[in-house]
Amino acid sequence: MKRILLLLTLCSLLSAHFSPLTAQNSPPKSHISQPKLFVLIVVDQLPYEQLERFKPYFSDNGFNYLMNNGANFINTNYEYAYTKTACGHAAIATGTNPDMNGIVGNAWYDRTKKKTVNCVGDENEQLVGKEGAGKSPRTLTTYTLGDMLKLSTNFRSKVIGVSNKDRAAILTGGKFGNAYWTDGAGFVSSTYYAKELPAWVTKFNKSGFIQKFFGQKWELLKPEIAATICDEDSNTYESSYAGMGATFPHFVTGDDRTKISDSYFTAVETSPFLTEILFEFAKQTITAESLGTRGVTDMLSVGISATDIIGHNYGPNSPEVFDNLLRTDKYIAEFLSFLDKQFGLYNCLIALSADHGIAPIPEYLVKKSPLTDAGRIGTDSVKKACLNILNNKFSAAESLWVEKVVENNIYVNKEFIKNSRHPDESAILQTLKDSLPLRLPVFASYTLEDLEKNSLPEKLRQQVQHSCYPPRCGDLMFVFKPYWILDGAKDGTNHGMPWKYDTHVPLIFFGSNVTPGTFADDASPIDLAPTVASLLGIEFPASGAGKVRSEIVLQK
Repeated sequence: MKRILLLLTLCSLLSAHFSPLTAQNSPPKSHISQPKLFVLIVVDQLPYEQLERFKPYFSDNGFNYLMNNGANFINTNYEYAYTKTACGHAAIATGTNPDMNGIVGNAWYDRTKKKTVNCVGDENEQLVGKEGAGKSPRTLTTYTLGDMLKLSTNFRSKVIGVSNKDRAAILTGGKFGNAYWTDGAGFVSSTYYAKELPAWVTKFNKSGFIQKFFGQKWELLKPEIAATICDEDSNTYESSYAGMGATFPHFVTGDDRTKISDSYFTAVETSPFLTEILFEFAKQTITAESLGTRGVTDMLSVGISATDIIGHNYGPNSPEVFDNLLRTDKYIAEFLSFLDKQFGLYNCLIALSADHGIAPIPEYLVKKSPLTDAGRIGTDSVKKACLNILNNKFSAAESLWVEKVVENNIYVNKEFIKNSRHPDESAILQTLKDSLPLRLPVFASYTLEDLEKNSLPEKLRQQVQHSCYPPRCGDLMFVFKPYWILDGAKDGTNHGMPWKYDTHVPLIFFGSNVTPGTFADDASPIDLAPTVASLLGIEFPASGAGKVRSEIVLQK
């Protein structure tokens, strides 16, 4: 009887620790080997609190596996103010803030060209795989972790960024790497990298994998739990387009339910199936490019974008965000299992982070607590407020005071001000600084001169300084009060402010030369690049400002 009880106890213990990820349950004992493949996973819009809030409902083999078996930094915050997608990916890839890498937003105003420019737009290039304007990483003013990896191996290493967003793939792929991203019916690239798509990418685009989700329903995996921990399913403050609807089930057809139209691809982008497409493409990238099998460490960056699109539309408290993360967890678990079968997971180095968090939908907060100071203001309203302030102050009726408002940057019309009878630029900016908080929910506004004079609270000043690359920033920059979002839409939500709900993101490392554990010290996503460089034994990115998390780096 005792033997039977002992056997039952042993079986119970073994089953409790069993994981489909069998090869990597413990790291190699003999020595710490050079990783065959470095995988960077960047989840677009993943506040750290969602990992904790949804942790009980994740599987054992996705997010939880990395958190429980890797080095998990639970107090990781961006050091700059304007938490936008491009800024986050550039910071992670280069180990620098926008003041050094030049990526101050998803877009900025180019005074020379007199127009707003895309952060990865490049008029000298063309799309490959589809007609359209080209993209490149030329706006990066420094180099990336992937660039250093290629330099360290005499360019034998392959570095490839894949994502559903061009800026995510391009900025993590670096100047020396390659990048592919989805655009409608397939993955595309740019003539910056090559004149035509590789045959395997063309084959994937023609395989019908992206089209196979037409007519599928996106339904809740755990409706009982969602009903308890999430907002109601139907709300007027949620976005709905491309036939998706605002409530479950969501039909992935687009506006035409009889056949595949352009709006179908928009519908897919607003569903978890976009992540399934991305990971299938990532697996084929590894196989087709023979990554991790050529005697050098290769790098693959996977930028998950559906989390951001769904989060913007439905808000972080929605059942859609909860369900999408459950499914994202499943896709990550399947991808880790794939890596395990291909290489053995401990022969890979994996890092996971996010480019930003997200603010709650303001109307959700007001519904739950009517006295909450929250709301939304669009850039058009900011510009209108600026014009009203200046016209009232100087008894004028001008519409040319402000050239452009792009994200958190106000660009005044320098030429108009210089040639007019009105006060000089400094007086104009001071007037806006004094009056904007009286008309808009502005917490602080500042000029380049203000940053030099240390006229802001120390922490906020540092965040703003880290966001400011002078040739691309506005003449006046502003920060809204907490829970006010810069968004001209009537529904959904946004990010881009220096508050914790936008800055606090995951930072996780996993590998044979990584000391696992939970670490609560202050950390930043810009620590990722130098830490991985140290783990790989390569030079740090050229102008890196992050620091090596030495507490997790096992010596070879």
